[in-house]
Amino acid sequence: MKKIQILLFALMVSVVLGACSDEDDQNPITEGCAPGKVCFKLNGTDIAVDAVWFDINGQRIRVYYENGSGTSYENIEIDFYGSGPGDYSFVDQNWSSGDASFQYFKASGTGGASGSSGTLKITEVGSTLSGTFSVTGTDSQGASVQITDGIINQVPAD
Repeated sequence: MKKIQILLFALMVSVVLGACSDEDDQNPITEGCAPGKVCFKLNGTDIAVDAVWFDINGQRIRVYYENGSGTSYENIEIDFYGSGPGDYSFVDQNWSSGDASFQYFKASGTGGASGSSGTLKITEVGSTLSGTFSVTGTDSQGASVQITDGIINQVPAD
């Protein structure tokens, strides 16, 4: 009888742990990135901006940030070619279903970047959008850049 109780207990623990694991996958780590923001490190430099998201055409969703004008203008566009949660691969051109694109533009300096490889994991699309990402790409001078620790934390719809 004790063996059956131990076996049932072990089975219950594994079911609970499995359920927690699935829940963790739906809620990305957001420590240090407030709700409504997109946060990441660009070659180790922290960037955190307020963002919104919108559905471009039912098959392409954009997470967007824009600030300033003229020589102080900057924007970020993270597009993914799909309509729901899932993993999307960053590519630099010729986008199709399952792909993502990343562009960070600064009118002055060398802080801008465009992505050519990496992964975007969207965990929520609803009244807010959440996910995580990492991207390898190039800056405006063609030098390699790393975008790491990317978080899209409950960004509201536009």
